[in-house]
Amino acid sequence: MDALSVLIVIALIHCSLFFFDTLFKSCSHLPYFYFLKNTGLEIQILRIKWFTTAFNRKIIKWGMDRSKFWTAWFNAGVIISIILLPIAVLIILKMTFNMWLAGSSSDTGSGAILEPMLPGVDIPFNELGYYVTTLAVCSIVHELGHALAAAREDVQLFGLGIFIFFTIPIAYVHISNEQLVALPLRNQLRVTCAGIWHNIVFATVAAAILVFSTWLWAPLYSLGYGVYVKTILPNSPVLGPTGLLEHDVIYKLNNCPVKNSEDWYDCILHSVQHPTPGYCVRQSFVQDFDESVPAKQKTNGVVNCCTADSETSGSLCFEYIEGPQAAPLHLPPHSCLPARVMINQSQNFCQASHECLSQDTHCMKPSLDNVTKIVQIKRKVGKDILFFGHPADIYRTVDVSDWVPKYSFFHPKLPESLVLLCKYITVFSAGLAIINVVPCFFLDGQYVINVLVLYLLNSRPHNKNIREATVLTITSIGTLLLIINLMYLLTNKIL
Repeated sequence: MDALSVLIVIALIHCSLFFFDTLFKSCSHLPYFYFLKNTGLEIQILRIKWFTTAFNRKIIKWGMDRSKFWTAWFNAGVIISIILLPIAVLIILKMTFNMWLAGSSSDTGSGAILEPMLPGVDIPFNELGYYVTTLAVCSIVHELGHALAAAREDVQLFGLGIFIFFTIPIAYVHISNEQLVALPLRNQLRVTCAGIWHNIVFATVAAAILVFSTWLWAPLYSLGYGVYVKTILPNSPVLGPTGLLEHDVIYKLNNCPVKNSEDWYDCILHSVQHPTPGYCVRQSFVQDFDESVPAKQKTNGVVNCCTADSETSGSLCFEYIEGPQAAPLHLPPHSCLPARVMINQSQNFCQASHECLSQDTHCMKPSLDNVTKIVQIKRKVGKDILFFGHPADIYRTVDVSDWVPKYSFFHPKLPESLVLLCKYITVFSAGLAIINVVPCFFLDGQYVINVLVLYLLNSRPHNKNIREATVLTITSIGTLLLIINLMYLLTNKIL
């Protein structure tokens, strides 16, 4: 299913929910109203809202337990958030400066430090689940920080909820704003900085898991010893009775070692860009197995020296490559040889006969066009696979993984999913922390800068108007710069 189809399905689900919600409400179905009230659901066009008080008692209990720990914890959050504030402002200013320098050039967004990530543009659509899950989890962790800090400061907690706009989930917490404002400035900072602090910690934990994932999974999986074949498309040319199988471990393509998926891509690319290598074989082998007929050159430059029956049985026309010193010709220019038998017994790859190590071996190169290549796929269990065709077909139809299970009942999907989820959490949680600390309306930075200005100018109570004007000016500039950068980046990504 392509990206447009997925979006259409999601839109239809939203429209269906809104239609039935309107229908049940218009018919005055009391059980439906009772259901909405007890579940906290609210359905609007392309929006779903859920609010609950079920976790209030638990959050309050957590916030009141271990009071010394939570005090130190949220004080650390205040310090880190205040340090992060000027860094976030500098990032926004740098992005604005880069945007101004870029102008209307084609190198748009190249200097961006923070960028919006869009499914189907920056993110593959098959990773939409990770995208939505990460946004939801990072948002919940952020709001849970505010809720715990509010409970610790004895600010009334009304409940928590989550708001889904189309596919984007946004968590929120409802606390008493009057009680929050009545707190001392230091206590207010603990509550307002708690969400930012939790996002920073969450990103750090995810990054640590990502860094140490190799050691965490070492008892069950191996890395750097080949690639594991996860799936093979039904139309793959490597399928067959003696072809590639799922769960095979590939460690070499021709003479190119494959340790991970990057090597897999590089080796296939090397096979595409370079001619098929020759093979060092003994002269006696060529003399014993040669079934050649008078050679004929085709229109594409390929020389054919095999009969139709020989080609059907797996034979191929090979060209004898002489050494650089014009050594005497020991073999005919072209020989029809069984490809698999020859390649299996060849001693090494070559481009000329002088590269063959033994004196009685010669370099035999297959006569192929510029597109068709021979790729010898070496796997740890089973015979080598000989592929004839364009190597890109291998890459297109075979999905491999770096994670090689040590036991047959394990699959690389588990560590792959965890690593990918940690990557998303690291990027999204750190990004949310930086964005939220920017002095901007409706973000935590608005309240942080308000408290900081009040704290710095607290010695001049008669300058209330100056304080309010300072906060309004800083917040307005931060909001304007953030909106301009986001709109600029979104426009360049979409258009």
